[in-house]
Amino acid sequence: MLDFSKLSQDLITYRRDLHQIPELGFYVYKTSAYVCQVLSTLSCKVDRILQTGVIAYFDFGCEETMAFRADMDALPIQEETGLPYASTHEGCMHACGHDGHMAGLLGFARVLDYYKKNGRKAAYNALLLFQPAEETIDGALKICGTHIFDHYNIKAIFGLHLWPMLEKGEIASRPGAMMAKSTSVEVVIEGVSAHCGEPEKGKDALEAACRFISDIYTYKTIFVPDRCILKFGKLESGTVRNAISPYSRLDGTMRTFNEDTWNNLVSAMKHLGEELEHKYGVRFSLDVSKSHPAVINNENLYKRIKPLLMGLNYVELRRPVMIAEDFSFFEQQMPGVFFFLGTGSGIPLHSDNYDFDDSIIIEGVKLFDTLFRSKL
Repeated sequence: MLDFSKLSQDLITYRRDLHQIPELGFYVYKTSAYVCQVLSTLSCKVDRILQTGVIAYFDFGCEETMAFRADMDALPIQEETGLPYASTHEGCMHACGHDGHMAGLLGFARVLDYYKKNGRKAAYNALLLFQPAEETIDGALKICGTHIFDHYNIKAIFGLHLWPMLEKGEIASRPGAMMAKSTSVEVVIEGVSAHCGEPEKGKDALEAACRFISDIYTYKTIFVPDRCILKFGKLESGTVRNAISPYSRLDGTMRTFNEDTWNNLVSAMKHLGEELEHKYGVRFSLDVSKSHPAVINNENLYKRIKPLLMGLNYVELRRPVMIAEDFSFFEQQMPGVFFFLGTGSGIPLHSDNYDFDDSIIIEGVKLFDTLFRSKL
């Protein structure tokens, strides 16, 4: 009989070890080595993917395979928790729970290893995917380009994310849209500099940028009824106080749940840009090319697994959240469902004092175990 209490203690060790060695993007070398070291003792085939990613394949002799994913990378944040297991890497921190995600998937690997060594029959093989570069928009997309899902004949994929706003140990998901499409918005406005004492000789890029923000926010409020976000958090413009600014750059984010809303907002920004060019004599450019899609849980798959979730501490989300996740790329390749695992802390993700009670990690292992033992 597998001792989940003992396993839970091991998961806490994994999590705290990983928390001390946070790394960014694809450069997760120490993290990858740690994951491989734990997996090397188990009855699975371990391979690298995209150099620092890791896949562990548990072959139960089945035709189809279930995939389970955890993300590996941290954030460029200086940790301020003061914990005894705080980051040892200056300016880098696991402030989004990825250390917990990896620890949970390593724990699930231990469960699968137990099944293998004890001759347990299964309906599927299992592929565990440890993915780098989730905090950018490249990790999941590049993994999809490797065709590993075709190679292993994946039936479905599952993932989870620690969530501070749910009760501790609570598991949540929903059918259909769960997390937003995220788009980086870059606006550049080019004008002509002149002394502020002779403004008629210049083309004011700063005034045009301010007008653009005001007008697009007003347009969204009046003409976009769907739930969405369009916000600019950064404006660069000008060099001195008494010269007309010849250049402005706005950087923001757009979060949407359907393509019609996205197209509506992009069209409005382009139209307002044309109006600015005519009114202020500036040049306007818009870049919305960097994005990843919304997390859309497969409704048929969700319907099949929902009865199994009732045996867990499960709640169904009332509406999707505006946070984004590149797990969405996997769901474009195959049926998938994403989950939240509550920490109950209320500490926001990406905070320099982010922490959670790591005894909850075992609940994610139980979720994956429940899904794996099902017949989809």
